[in-house]
Amino acid sequence: MKPLGRQLIAEFIYCSGNMLGNKKTLDKILTQGIQESGLTLVSLTGKQFSPAGVTSIALISESHVAIHTYPEAGHASVDIFTCANGSQNVNKLLRFLKDKFKPQTVRIMELDRGNPLSLNRKNWITSFSGTGFEVKYHIKKKLFRKRTKFQQLDIIDNENFGRMMFLDQDLQVAEKDAGIYDEAMVLPVVNRKNKKPGNVAILGGGDGGVLREVLEHKPASAFLVEIDEEVIKAAKKYMPGVCKKAFDHRKAHIILDDANNFLDKKHGFDTIIYDLTMHPESITDMDRTVFLDQIFSKIKMNLNRGGVVSMQCCSEFDVETLKLLKKLLPRYFKNIQFHSVFIPSFCENWIFGSAEIM
Repeated sequence: MKPLGRQLIAEFIYCSGNMLGNKKTLDKILTQGIQESGLTLVSLTGKQFSPAGVTSIALISESHVAIHTYPEAGHASVDIFTCANGSQNVNKLLRFLKDKFKPQTVRIMELDRGNPLSLNRKNWITSFSGTGFEVKYHIKKKLFRKRTKFQQLDIIDNENFGRMMFLDQDLQVAEKDAGIYDEAMVLPVVNRKNKKPGNVAILGGGDGGVLREVLEHKPASAFLVEIDEEVIKAAKKYMPGVCKKAFDHRKAHIILDDANNFLDKKHGFDTIIYDLTMHPESITDMDRTVFLDQIFSKIKMNLNRGGVVSMQCCSEFDVETLKLLKKLLPRYFKNIQFHSVFIPSFCENWIFGSAEIM
């Protein structure tokens, strides 16, 4: 018998409802789907994780089905493997699951298993997007790759964009257009009439680009708060075109800490620049709305009277995040403004925001 099989790997992105966090419900859906699609259930096992997440695995006569959920991100990963001939039953099961989870976006990869098997293209890296497309970047040369305590860190050289930094395969910065991004982050701060940057705190931004841009405008001091020291080390060694000598500047203070912990100490800043993600699902089990609401509250408490916050927000296509920001920011700030800037290496317009303390 030839060692052949067919495998469907699907990512259900931004699913509806609360079923992702309930093992009993997930088991029921999986059992029903297997039966209605014409496959044969042999046994079912799984685990309810704390504080969130479920894994449900079904052994079927044709092979197996596995579902792994991330309720805090509204995400489900589905794996269907079958050695049976034909594909209709597998496709029926996938459609059934899609109807139940109601994801906004679905990513599907189909593999012919056995010998030979071709999966990874070693000279490309794909930056994930939850907004309807993904971007592949050619790897001219791999410069650095390491799994840090917090994330996967990759730095490559690309023909068009120069050196590029990825965190968990999400593009952070490219040499070619880092200045565009950094200027967009700092511009709302330096464009205020009769206002200087003063004492500045940058939350995130471990590549050093925003810090470099801030220092060019002569702040009283600049604190960079980065949780992952490996990002700073890699930026200094492999991306000096982005950070230059910012980390060693006499006005720069590098704080290795979680931004939330740092803000708990209630410092007094004239400017806070938010260069963290608006999708914290990979770094916290906390609901995204709760996380952002909490950190915006802390930012307000850390700003001096007349202080300003500047932030990177999201892709212009990420309407859910922009809607959420428009809901949360007015609780703590006034004069809220958004503007979009095209970032060539992102291949899309990126939205930046700014606001003043009430």
